[in-house]
Amino acid sequence: MNNNIDEVLQSVFENSSDPDDACERVSALYQPHDLKLCHPRDQLRAQMKHRDVRDTSLSRLLYNAEIQIDSEPFKDFYLVMLPSSGHFNVKQNFIEGVASPSKPIILDADKHIDMRWSEDCSNLIYKVNRRLLDETLYQSYGIEAKNAVEFNSSTTGLASLSEFSEALGNFLINNPYANDMAKNPELFEKIEQVLALSLLSQGNSYSEAILNAKYGVRPRVVIRAKEFIEENYTRKLTVLDIANAVGVSARSLQKGFEQYEHTTPMLYLRKWRLRRARELLVFSRNQNIRVKVSDIAMSCGFFHFGNFSKLYCESFGETPSKTLSGRL
Repeated sequence: MNNNIDEVLQSVFENSSDPDDACERVSALYQPHDLKLCHPRDQLRAQMKHRDVRDTSLSRLLYNAEIQIDSEPFKDFYLVMLPSSGHFNVKQNFIEGVASPSKPIILDADKHIDMRWSEDCSNLIYKVNRRLLDETLYQSYGIEAKNAVEFNSSTTGLASLSEFSEALGNFLINNPYANDMAKNPELFEKIEQVLALSLLSQGNSYSEAILNAKYGVRPRVVIRAKEFIEENYTRKLTVLDIANAVGVSARSLQKGFEQYEHTTPMLYLRKWRLRRARELLVFSRNQNIRVKVSDIAMSCGFFHFGNFSKLYCESFGETPSKTLSGRL
């Protein structure tokens, strides 16, 4: 079975009958591994086509013999395996399953790999560098990947890739303009990024963090909002002013502060203004500077003196005048 993408793949080898030779050539594109014929009398007729992009590659690989593959954990990449015919059994650490045309799978980084391919197994293989997923996590969701993204787990088994395989088919494998796209590296790289987002939308070890980022506000946005408040607290500010300054909706900003600061943007602003007012009052007292409490209140964004005095007493247990005079 051929797809439009086959037109842009370049031949690596054809009809290789030597398992060691085929293994060496495939290893050069991925990483060293062991390949053995399950039935020593079988004749290997291995074929491979391949195309590199930037942080991904696409290959078609078939051996035309029942083979066993054993590999150490991948160092810095993942392999999405999409059989177009046949099937293969796979085991990653203690996670086992069967890949077939109706069930593509992904091989995680950092897990040992055992595979047994059927004689008629032909695989389309989409390689994804770990760097691309890590960068996408950070740039799209503000998440720093301390550990490799894990798609397969002992509790959920092999990940379901139905949505991603559909996206991969639409964007690359079955795209009638695949040959034209191959002549445009920048377009291919944009497709890489779209597919990385699609892959991260499948169940994985960062799914909960991604959901929080998508439907809440990223921690770095809250940090930027706090910085904006601390630099502009003397101005009349609304929650909408702060949200616009950091590029999110007022509702999202509110939820972000509740989630990460356990307060609201306006309460954070009030607390910061009161803190600055107290610092100025104490400084003026220590330096014997003659100043009106109302002037300090206004310089800190409080334009209603009565309200300022009430909030100040509630926060510090004394009036602003007492702080300024230092009287007990």
